Amino acid sequence: MLHAAEETLPFFYYIPWFAWIAIIGAIVWGIVAIIGALGGRNKGVEEALKQNTAINEKLIERLDGIDGRLGAVEKTLNDIP
Repeated sequence: MLHAAEETLPFFYYIPWFAWIAIIGAIVWGIVAIIGALGGRNKGVEEALKQNTAINEKLIERLDGIDGRLGAVEKTLNDIP
């Protein structure tokens, strides 16, 4: 009967209490590292988005200028008999 009881014990029953401290510490450290990495990534994305917005605004201004010049050329060509 004693032999049957030993087979039903889960594997973590044999891990000493002080080893659990190290295991839990490693798990918590991993979670904190992942959260820190994801938080830092958001700041980088925000900065890239600001730069992209500034570039897009400059591009729109330049395209508006080109559109204005093209409109002037088109008007000139339409005015020629």
